[in-house]
Amino acid sequence: MSKKAFLPYSIAIVTPFTEEGRFNIAALPSVVDYYKKFAPALLVCGSTGEQHCLTILERKQLYHTVREVAGANYPLYAGVAGFRTADAVELAESALADNYNGIMLGFPPYRRISQREAYAYVKEVADATPLPIFLYNNPPRTGFSLAPKTFVKIVKNMPTVQGIKEAGDVDNVNMVKSHLPDNISYLTGSDMSIVEAFTEQGYTGITSIMAGVYPLEMKKVYDLLESGDKDEAKRIMKDIIEPGYDIMEDSGFLPCLKYILRKRGVKAGWCPPPMMDPTQEDQDDLDEVFGLLPVKH
Repeated sequence: MSKKAFLPYSIAIVTPFTEEGRFNIAALPSVVDYYKKFAPALLVCGSTGEQHCLTILERKQLYHTVREVAGANYPLYAGVAGFRTADAVELAESALADNYNGIMLGFPPYRRISQREAYAYVKEVADATPLPIFLYNNPPRTGFSLAPKTFVKIVKNMPTVQGIKEAGDVDNVNMVKSHLPDNISYLTGSDMSIVEAFTEQGYTGITSIMAGVYPLEMKKVYDLLESGDKDEAKRIMKDIIEPGYDIMEDSGFLPCLKYILRKRGVKAGWCPPPMMDPTQEDQDDLDEVFGLLPVKH
């Protein structure tokens, strides 16, 4: 079997902002040091990292600082997506300059590009850097869905494109696998469907979000699935992960994630407005489910 460019398990990290919504670069060491303890690789500046709340310059500063904190040899993947192709190219070049191990290339949000335009967008970024790329197909966030036949065409014509994070139609994964080489990674970002993703839908890896608050448990679930123990993986998801996820989903996922991290002493900051911190009632529920203690000053 061909070696894959991307590790099958990584954690998508948050980006710290002040309560007023300003990028807080000084807090990054706390965030990176926390996440790095629990994962073999980190995804920087993806949806969880609120990339579109940052300027292009701030995103480049983010890449650079995370690399400095993580160390030269720690695997890092840079979330790259731009409203304009030129912005995505600039970000990809910055990730290369900071010795990132790969790129997650998302599509322009809101603009609803065509398949032909998506192909051209990917090609221009791929031509700009030798870094391996996995595409991020997330129709709910972008209003665009990459067609399976377009992905197959991209992979066959752009050798550095070596994976996809499919957050659209999960049937797309099995649909394309028979047409592509076995070095292609198929990643999910949906923690709550990880069991089905790995055992039924053809996915081969995950960029986990829930591992930010359940780091040991999510890694255990991944390891169980890799060893074939589906039943125990399902039990952990249902009994441990699901109760916390349900509260976070109902109350606002990212604000809850950052609230939990702050209560654990991580300088995760806040989400820029209009997102708001959980209500006091939600905070009380989170404190109970996650066993959170008051922050030590």
